[in-house]
Order: sequence, then structure tokens, then C-alpha cells
Amino acid sequence: MPGMETSHILLATLGGQPQVVTFTLDLLLQRGIPIRDVIVVHPAEYPDIGSSIDRLSAEFPGDIYKQTGRPIRLRRHVLRIYDHPLADITDEQSANGALNAMDELIYDLKQQQHSIHFSITGGRRLMGFLSFSAALLNFGPADHLWHIHTPREVKQRARNGTQMHALPEDNVRLIEVPFARLAQPILLRILSSDPTNARNVMSEQEKRERAEQQQHCRNVVERISPTQHKVLRAFARGLHPQDVASELQREITTINSHTHILLRECRNVWDIPERKRLDFHFLHDMFADYFTDHE
Repeated sequence: MPGMETSHILLATLGGQPQVVTFTLDLLLQRGIPIRDVIVVHPAEYPDIGSSIDRLSAEFPGDIYKQTGRPIRLRRHVLRIYDHPLADITDEQSANGALNAMDELIYDLKQQQHSIHFSITGGRRLMGFLSFSAALLNFGPADHLWHIHTPREVKQRARNGTQMHALPEDNVRLIEVPFARLAQPILLRILSSDPTNARNVMSEQEKRERAEQQQHCRNVVERISPTQHKVLRAFARGLHPQDVASELQREITTINSHTHILLRECRNVWDIPERKRLDFHFLHDMFADYFTDHE
């Protein structure tokens, strides 16, 4: 709503070096960004994760950031595959699970209208790659990806959280990671030069795109089984796979199998390449309006 202050969240991958989080937070606060919450993301059994959490928790007694005295809340988000904690990212299955978990987390935060500052320096390097992918799927113009550069001698001195805050002379720097913002079509930039006709042109384009999408949805619906139709309707309403399983009284593995078939049909109808990742969020985004219009 107009006039409401944006809620800024620091989302940070966490490994065995907790000072990465506080270094980043300090630099963001120095830039005048009013961080309200810090959410650290990590696997359940990453080496030294318990020590990292203890070091960070000591910096936020009573939801107050000790360094500045301002109210900032620290929260943990353990990566999970559905309801099962993800021990670590060690193979393709766990990597895919971690990506899905981060995608869901960021999606939920964006649904709550938060502005996200995502620090991707902590934890395994693979977590950084997965974080980049999850951000690419969900971020908007108000969100930012950050990497922190720490000189080698400072890194050694602060190792394992022995120094939780950098000094000005330490020359620790924030680097914003650029990425393609897929939600900003070239057409909008072209039309911005002719605002008089932009609304009419976009209106006609939106009508064509909506009609095309409705036809694609219809094609998928005509190809699937009655059970898959129920699963698709549940996803279109915004349910999580585990919620779909509970509602339809099916095992989660059965729902996963139906989801795989539904996404395969969508790839065929929309002509989506295999290299592009799809999940149940895609089903919600594509079919929510379709089923609303066909009740």
C-alpha cells in the first residue's frame, strides 16, 4: 500500500564462518538499509553449523542487534525436502532439493511483499550457485544479491567467528551481483518512449497472451487423467505438494509422480526446453486463472 515502509530482510547462506553474516549486515546498515530480520539458510548437518548458530545468536540477544542496539530478529531456516531436513548438499538429489527449498522460501517472502537482500557468500560454493538460481526465478527490482569481499589477512583473523565485526581499516566490501531480471520485458522499455499508446498496445498484447495461455492450459487438461486433474487443481489453488498429498489422501511419492507427468505435459504444450527448471509453482502460476475462469 502507498505510504507503507518496505520491510527489508537479509537472507544469508550460512556455513562455518558466521562472521560473513554480521560483516554483511553491518555494511548494509551503513548504507542506510533498514534491515528488520536476518534469516540464515543452511543444511541440517553442515560441519560446524552449531557453533556458527551459537556465535550469531549471541549477537542478537532479545531480538536486538548488539552492535547497533536496533531491533533486528535472527531466524534460522533449515533446508528441507518436504518435511525432512536436508543433512547436506552432497549429490544431485540433495542439490535439487536445496534449490526447491530456497525457491519456496524466497517465493513465500516475496508473497509477503518483503525486499530481500540475499548474501550468497557463506556455506558451500554450490549453495551460492543454487541461491543465484532461486533468486533469478523470484527476484524483482527491489531485491539484491550480495557477495562480500574479505581480504585474506582479515579472513584468517576472523576465521570461525573469532571476529564478528570488521574494522573500517579492514577494507571489507560488499559487491552486488548483477543478474538478468527476467520480469522486465524489452517491450516495456520500448513502449515507455511512447506513453500515449502504451496502454492500448499492452492491452491488446495482454489479450492475445491470455488467449494463448488459456488454450495451452486447455490442451494440458485434455491430456491428463482425472486424478492428475485433481492434483493440478490443488496446485492451481496454491497448495504445497505435502498439502496436496494430505488433501487427496495420497502418499507424497504418488503426488510427485503426478507432478512429474503434469510438468512433462506442460513442457510439450508450451515447448519449454528441458534445461529450464519447472516445479509446482509453475503449475500454480499457469493454471490459477484458468480454473477460476472455468468454475
